[in-house]
Amino acid sequence: MNNGYVVDTTSLISYFNNIFGGPAKISRDALKIIETAFKRDSDIKLSIPSIVFVEIFDKWFGNEEIAAAVRSEIMSIIAERANIEIKPVEKEVLENFIKINDGFIKFDNHDKIILASSMMLQWPLITSDSRIIRYNNKYKVIPNIIK
Repeated sequence: MNNGYVVDTTSLISYFNNIFGGPAKISRDALKIIETAFKRDSDIKLSIPSIVFVEIFDKWFGNEEIAAAVRSEIMSIIAERANIEIKPVEKEVLENFIKINDGFIKFDNHDKIILASSMMLQWPLITSDSRIIRYNNKYKVIPNIIK
């Protein structure tokens, strides 16, 4: 059984929908994986590409209440957990980023960095992004997608 997963922006927002509002856009199984990883002493590892936080900061940090909740309820927990990392954009991620190319599936760079991070680790990606799902169905660049 795999114990490492990459988490995209929508998945993190879905898990913390008490902060961001709105319904979860990922399955109960995907939510359960994230929930288990956020518990103390979990053997499930999460890798959250740093671009996820860039997207969250860009969209949500205009609201001071949400910004404070992100700092106290998300960032502080991640800092305490050895099994959860914020993955930087490093050389190997960029090498995979460059490999992602399809003339019909138009990715924005944020999604490409998230997919490239999953490619580098060869961990399943937790996402509901239909473009990433279609791309992986076609090219099989990562082992699995958890929707």
